[in-house]
Amino acid sequence: MRWLERDSAGACDAALGGGVLIPEAPCTVACLYIPDFLVALARREHPELKGRPVVIGGSPEEHAEVRACSPEATKTGIVVGTTLRRALALCRDAVFLPHRAAEAAAEAARVVAFLQGQSPVVEKIEQGHVHFDVRGLPYLAGMSEDLYFRDLAEGVGASTGLPLSVGAADTVFTAHAAAVAQVLETDLNSAWISHVVVRSPRRYVAMLPVETLPVAPAVHQRLRLFGLESLGQVAELSLSALQAQFGPDGARIWKLSKGEDDSVLSLQLEDLKVAEEMDLPAPAVTVGPLLAATRALLQRAFVREDVRDRSVRQLDWHLGIESGETLTRRVVFREPTRDVSRIMFAFQGRLEHLQLPAVGISIALTLSGFCSEYAQQGNLWATGPKLRRELLDSIEQLNVRAGGPQVFRIVEVQPWSRIPERQLALAPYGP
Repeated sequence: MRWLERDSAGACDAALGGGVLIPEAPCTVACLYIPDFLVALARREHPELKGRPVVIGGSPEEHAEVRACSPEATKTGIVVGTTLRRALALCRDAVFLPHRAAEAAAEAARVVAFLQGQSPVVEKIEQGHVHFDVRGLPYLAGMSEDLYFRDLAEGVGASTGLPLSVGAADTVFTAHAAAVAQVLETDLNSAWISHVVVRSPRRYVAMLPVETLPVAPAVHQRLRLFGLESLGQVAELSLSALQAQFGPDGARIWKLSKGEDDSVLSLQLEDLKVAEEMDLPAPAVTVGPLLAATRALLQRAFVREDVRDRSVRQLDWHLGIESGETLTRRVVFREPTRDVSRIMFAFQGRLEHLQLPAVGISIALTLSGFCSEYAQQGNLWATGPKLRRELLDSIEQLNVRAGGPQVFRIVEVQPWSRIPERQLALAPYGP
């Protein structure tokens, strides 16, 4: 791994494990990046695949798309979204492997869990790509930033056995750019663990390709069509020119190309379910005691430490009756809430026509779909990862209410087919 910059004293020789620059200000955020995550998992299980073109998605006979591909396969024209049959035509020597979604999700969760043990705020961008807060952590650990990030990178590498890169800086994008830059300068066919600390973000970011920008792939393509290959070239343009071509994305691209980033990390909550139950003090034959007991259970649930200041999307209610049967009711709220009165108002309608075959003796409820807060829509033209998270959050709420996927995207299945119905298909929209 080569040093990516020179310090004030002059050039430094390469060091095993990556170059480190002492920043003028302490680092506040870091990025852990495992390039080609699905391919890296496959090569960890099958080391003989190193250096060979690998395509993840299934067999070429399947009517499916490429989910991931190695750099060797990309050089032949294969990209994510290419049909498997087309991928085989582009690269006859490619190794086709199935997409093991459950195993990949479990491995990505291990990486996130490791970082959650180190940092108070961890934001998962995608599998193998995580941003996390490191404000003051080297000081608390009694280490220099150099030693801390080197130890962190080696710890994750030893835990996963995957090639990885860790970048640290004082802004989210600069940390991400640092991690990506190391990947571009490293031989991915050898086992490696690298880290870098950024001191001069504007000069440092200029060397990166436009694909580093966190915008839609279509924007990357348009930048290339304009002859812009690096962020340094983008930074030379005027703000008005970029806004004229890319609209709201233009201003963001202009700032990021100059190393300016005001985005903050978003705390992501685990999939939490809270259950409470109680035996009724007296057998219930009317709705009144059931509502009173339900309210008491809700109040008990919302004072728990793990759900403090969180809203809930769904309530599952269970009534145990003397005959041994269980009556259930489910309420999916129109908007996430933690207001017990609003929950009871929505739930009360489900018991209006309740007829008990026998007296009720116990009540249990489960709250699920927790989120940190619920806010009304602000700026209609907001951009960036926050907007995507809000969109996915709204879609998830809609799916829960309807009991299944409601928003879909169009994907190519058999574009060569003469039958229109076979050319395209609908797939659930999601991360």
